[in-house]
Amino acid sequence: MVDARIQILNLLKNIEYTGLTVKPNFPKEIKTVPLVTFFEVTNSNTSIKVRDSISYQIDVFENNFERVIDLMQLVDGVMTQLGLNRNYVSPDEDCIDASGYYRKTLRYSCNVDIRTGRIID
Repeated sequence: MVDARIQILNLLKNIEYTGLTVKPNFPKEIKTVPLVTFFEVTNSNTSIKVRDSISYQIDVFENNFERVIDLMQLVDGVMTQLGLNRNYVSPDEDCIDASGYYRKTLRYSCNVDIRTGRIID
């Protein structure tokens, strides 16, 4: 089983964005923004013995629409540079979260060679 959570956490923490907090789980409540949260959605084997399939969800929270989009694009750059494929971005019409903050949800996935830990899509 491949676990990329530490690597993703470190990459997200290195995003240059004033005041950014990164947390490796969805929060029960949001006290400050900007905030990026992420969690593993799937981590399963495939029909090929040396290949695992992994996916992650990332949620981006900010004070206004323009800023949530700016931060989302920075997050997307980090994740796609890592080699993960973006499978989903939440619609703009669902952008205001119950917390009152603006939120965009992104989902990424890839296949990984379990012998090397390298992405093999």
